[in-house]
Amino acid sequence: MFFVDPSDLDRHIDVLTALGPRHHGNPRAVSATLGYLTHQLDRWGYQIGVERYGPEPDRVNMVVERPGTDPDAPWLEVGAHWDSVAESPGADDNASGVAGVLEVARILAGAGRPGRGVRLCFFGGEEGQRGHPGFEGSIAHVCTVDSRVTGAIVLEMIGYRTLEPDSQRLPEPLVGLVDAPTTGDFIAVIGDDNSADYVARIEAVGRRQVPDLPIFAIVLPEIALPLVSRSDHVPYWHTGRKGVLVTDTSEYRTPHYHQPGDVLATLDLEFAAQVTAMVGAAVIDLTGPWYPG
Repeated sequence: MFFVDPSDLDRHIDVLTALGPRHHGNPRAVSATLGYLTHQLDRWGYQIGVERYGPEPDRVNMVVERPGTDPDAPWLEVGAHWDSVAESPGADDNASGVAGVLEVARILAGAGRPGRGVRLCFFGGEEGQRGHPGFEGSIAHVCTVDSRVTGAIVLEMIGYRTLEPDSQRLPEPLVGLVDAPTTGDFIAVIGDDNSADYVARIEAVGRRQVPDLPIFAIVLPEIALPLVSRSDHVPYWHTGRKGVLVTDTSEYRTPHYHQPGDVLATLDLEFAAQVTAMVGAAVIDLTGPWYPG
């Protein structure tokens, strides 16, 4: 089992949210966020790549790698955006996703060498700002990678769970078309047709390794994709790559989306730890076999 301690996620999210909103209007928080990511990744032995896609200090991605034993094998990327909107400390959106990717990076650092390369990405610019539409960091990143990068798993809000009946909503166009749970206690694993095999593998690994985690896995038809085209998986789709969104469904569940109330105390860290364990186990499955050393 790929074990994740909820207290480690608590520590990451607490630090990130204490800094204040992580956006261009709060340069102190941006600098401290990037410093925290650097410190964590450096202590686990990673060589950190910094991708600047503009002159502003917040227009930065950070990436680390575990190269595969087969240099020609396809690479998998795992990512989350570190920025938030100006109005919110962004505990769920998206310090929870960042914490998840950090913990995947920590465990992979001691897991040996994968057969396929894996890259962990921390994207800036997902939230639309200054008249820009959003996910600028992942767009810039995907433009730089070669054809060996065939897909990505993106963590976008993984920490809000509720057991209240009828607490889960659907986008209006999907009502009557998708048979989704009505209680917001599950994690959604969403892909397009091209990503169907990733969706299936992640779901299968999750049910095997984290059996207590309710998983709603769905491959959406092309006509429905604009409804979920709101995060860093989108540039992968647009370049013909696989992309899977792992999410608690944001405003269709949590009342704190993009609000000042998106704070650590509202999150279910046991749930976030289960989701992170699912993703970590899926990464190992998708990039194996793993070898000592």
